[in-house]
Amino acid sequence: MAFVSEVHKSRKRGGRRPHQNPASIRFRKTPSGSGGGTMTNGVPFRAMKIDIQIEEASRSIRINRDDSGVSCGKNGTFSCSLEIFKIVGSEPIPLYEGGDGWWYGKY
Repeated sequence: MAFVSEVHKSRKRGGRRPHQNPASIRFRKTPSGSGGGTMTNGVPFRAMKIDIQIEEASRSIRINRDDSGVSCGKNGTFSCSLEIFKIVGSEPIPLYEGGDGWWYGKY
């Protein structure tokens, strides 16, 4: 077994790193029994109010900014209906920008 020095592998300071996580969203059941979710930093709706829409026939989801929607924290967490979790499950859903302001995914 060979040892490798870690001295010169430190992260460079300054400047922005590109997004490490692809755009995705994940839903969960919180310990209190309500619904919640998290979106990665690849989705541009952190620290905003969002609308989440589901089309069960095509198993599609879409997300957009909406001033009357639910609040998404700057860390990407939000509260939502437990029904969303029951429909889409807990697996991460990759999202892509649709060109119309909405972000789409398939569950």
